[in-house]
Amino acid sequence: MYLAALIHDYDHPGVSNNFLIQTNDRLAMLYNDKSILENHHCSAAFNVLIQPKNHFLESLDRKPYKLFRANVVEMVLATDLTQHFSLLTTFKKKVNAFEWFILDWKDDRLTLMQMLMKCADVSNPTKAWPLYQEWITRITEEFFNQGDRESALGLPFSPYCNR
Repeated sequence: MYLAALIHDYDHPGVSNNFLIQTNDRLAMLYNDKSILENHHCSAAFNVLIQPKNHFLESLDRKPYKLFRANVVEMVLATDLTQHFSLLTTFKKKVNAFEWFILDWKDDRLTLMQMLMKCADVSNPTKAWPLYQEWITRITEEFFNQGDRESALGLPFSPYCNR
């Protein structure tokens, strides 16, 4: 989970998936308009991590490495808001049916890790007020910068992006 948390916004271009789609960005083309940023964060980070000087996972055998990487990717993909309701529905069904997670079950572990990742991703309002203010200022500026670009391109403003 730590690695997923560290890389979940790696090499973020400061715009939304929708902006990348609307502008026919190369990343939108590369990932076929599906979880563009989240796929990019994983790909870019793992491309750095597999470099010989950075490959701290090289001691893992092939099967554990593939499972580890797949779990990290799935956790990062869970931060895509378009996946929010399907993941939340899966989680709620388990909780409401009193089928609480059996951590020996791969799918249950992954669902729990995805939910924890989602919580961490949107946790800024739970931080101390000065830290929260710093992050809300940064995200607001990022949104407004995207809005400026949308305006310059004649695109409609995305939510929260109009100064």
